Amino acid sequence: MREVFKDKVLKFDANNPLAADDAQFEHFVSAKDWFAFNTIYGTGQEKAFVRMLDRQMQKLQAQYEQIYLLRNEGHFAIYNFADGQAFQPDFLLFLREKGGKLLIYQLFIEPKGRYLKEHDRWKENFLKEITSEFDGKSLVLEERKYRLIGVPFYNNEDENEFRESLESVLPCVK
Repeated sequence: MREVFKDKVLKFDANNPLAADDAQFEHFVSAKDWFAFNTIYGTGQEKAFVRMLDRQMQKLQAQYEQIYLLRNEGHFAIYNFADGQAFQPDFLLFLREKGGKLLIYQLFIEPKGRYLKEHDRWKENFLKEITSEFDGKSLVLEERKYRLIGVPFYNNEDENEFRESLESVLPCVK
């Protein structure tokens, strides 16, 4: 992770709403040891996703000993199986199981406003393909086992559906 996620300077146009300080959100995430940053310069959907994940944290912490949510600010891309088109998922969630198991779940997550869902449908299809391609399979890298998972888009208006999809790929989170 340290090789991919490095300190980065983000530059915004002063008129860009994403550049505005959000003291309330910064205060909210400052107390979260599972959130790897001190804020995000993102959309309302992205911030809503972080808040929703916080509401699931008690369930997650019962099953996982390490939980980290990282914001992908152009740190890496994944490539569509069908045509190699690049995609930079907004978030990466790492979960390491309790009980000495060396299995780490790596979830690719993309919050998306309703107005963009149809335009970016290929991304959601690709996320689903990741889950089906690697279903039940582990990848081994440097003696660690990883399970790659893509979940459907998060939208705060469809939060229950997203939580259900999260529970279906992480069956221990009920």
